[in-house]
Amino acid sequence: MLLPAGWTLNDTSVETEQRLLREARSRLREAHLPDAYASLSENVRAALERARTQGAFVLIMPGDVAPDWATVPVSVLGSITTGRPDASLDELVADAVERRGAVALDGSRLFLRWAERRTAEVSGEKVGVYTVVYLTPVPGSKRTKALQFTAVLAHDPAVDPETDVQIQAWLAMLDASIVTFGWTDQ
Repeated sequence: MLLPAGWTLNDTSVETEQRLLREARSRLREAHLPDAYASLSENVRAALERARTQGAFVLIMPGDVAPDWATVPVSVLGSITTGRPDASLDELVADAVERRGAVALDGSRLFLRWAERRTAEVSGEKVGVYTVVYLTPVPGSKRTKALQFTAVLAHDPAVDPETDVQIQAWLAMLDASIVTFGWTDQ
């Protein structure tokens, strides 16, 4: 999969979490914002713990060398979604299409895409949360397993992510990256 310029692919291990927090602490010190680290670290730890609990094994996000235009408040988690032992993921796909408005990603026959929006409280402030889910079947699984990428974009709650030009450009960049994913024998 081709990532946007300067973005990184990480595992979701505790070691990666600790490295990311060390890097964030250093950046916050350089920006003269050391007090922000406490709430940031709490949020990062909680988010990665939830991700690991839900089976996420990969984290994609802007890295230190990402150009300003490619640095957005978004992260993408990769996980495997599994159907019931006696059923395929067809019910999940049908629900995503019927109730969530899922469509094929850029005409691709490989990925289904849908978006959800909500608000959340982060460090005492209300933020908009726009979640985009990408789903593709795992080859050879007889549609009982799928790779799911879940992108979560934080934004000003006063902004409509479906009409905001900048957010739509970021999402187009993300869609273009996801559609390059391909299975290998490795």
